[in-house]
Amino acid sequence: MQQTSFIENTGTMKKYFIVFVLATTAFAYYYVMSDVLTEITTSLAMSQFGKLLTMGVFYTGVGVSTSIGAILSNRFIRRRTLIHLWLLLAILSSLLSFWIDSAPVTTITMTSLFWGITVGLGMPSSMALFADSITTEQRGSLGGLLAFVFNICLFGLALSFGTVTSAGRVQAFMIWLGFSLAISILLRKEVNHTKGTKNPRLFSILRERRFILYLIPWIMFCLVNSLEAPILRNFFGADFFEFVVIAESAISSICAMIGGFFADRVGRKIVAIVGYALLGVGYAVLGLLPNVQASWYLYVILDGIAWGTFVVLFFIVLWGDLAGHMLKDKYYLLGGLPFLLSWFVQLVIEPYVESTSVYAAFSLAAFFLFLAVIPLMYASETLPEKKIKERELKKYIEKAKKIKEKHA
Repeated sequence: MQQTSFIENTGTMKKYFIVFVLATTAFAYYYVMSDVLTEITTSLAMSQFGKLLTMGVFYTGVGVSTSIGAILSNRFIRRRTLIHLWLLLAILSSLLSFWIDSAPVTTITMTSLFWGITVGLGMPSSMALFADSITTEQRGSLGGLLAFVFNICLFGLALSFGTVTSAGRVQAFMIWLGFSLAISILLRKEVNHTKGTKNPRLFSILRERRFILYLIPWIMFCLVNSLEAPILRNFFGADFFEFVVIAESAISSICAMIGGFFADRVGRKIVAIVGYALLGVGYAVLGLLPNVQASWYLYVILDGIAWGTFVVLFFIVLWGDLAGHMLKDKYYLLGGLPFLLSWFVQLVIEPYVESTSVYAAFSLAAFFLFLAVIPLMYASETLPEKKIKERELKKYIEKAKKIKEKHA
């Protein structure tokens, strides 16, 4: 059975626009709420235990609700209904922000748990819906466009929220959530085309060799990123680290589109290998020359390129490819959990970074990133080989035509 996009079936871009908005909302909602909670815990000068507890229950809520959402979707509740419920709960939970500025620590902790639950409930289904809506050979390019638009939206939110309180950010984001809910209501039978599609069990997915060969490198990257982030913040200093965040956001936005384009042309596997190799080189140079500022800028460039390709591959493309014609919600659940857990790991190790040797930290990061390439070498390509050969043949024919026209 050939996979087709429901965009092609209906001949309209309306449905693609809907799933594009929902996928962007899933990403933005997570980042906005986690950023707001981080700012609240910092402004209240919470103890390390209090901060760990507040953010820990948030990430726990996201993880538990993400699992519940992926399990419920299409088995106990229709995906469309689940997405409506998720957005409605998100709007209702955002109302708690009207009291959070003056709330005691215990209330903030309970609010963070509720926010985490609402954040995660619809994430797998939103991404699965996006993957179901796009043909495999277009998923990289359109996924790159999604990542680019998401970064632009976050940057715009950051600028507009510059002088707004934490509670005000959540209240302003309610407008976005309301728009997404209104858009999702337009979804009708399109999201029910999965009826009769096989719904895999979580353990059966974890027994798939090709899934594990992509999951292991992703876990290694998430751990390296979470362990190195506080070290880099401490090493670079506040001013340069702020530049790093802005510069890498711009670089990764552009490279997401470029990486997605090449993922549809040469395959996902080679793009992933290049991303890991570049990031490994960045950490290696930083470890060898930590006091040379040129190595700092080289790292920023390479890290931005790697992040752009990883966002497209490991957030959007690969898990949908690996699911094939099966329901994709649980694939996105398992693919997203390592990134989610890595944030909590970062909170735990953050107090101990000052005693860490930057030489050892950066060198170990480079070692493990190069090591992560090994499973990818044995992984099978998820882009159909037929599509790669068709593109190569088309490119060869066009080249032959140009040579013929030149001689003529």
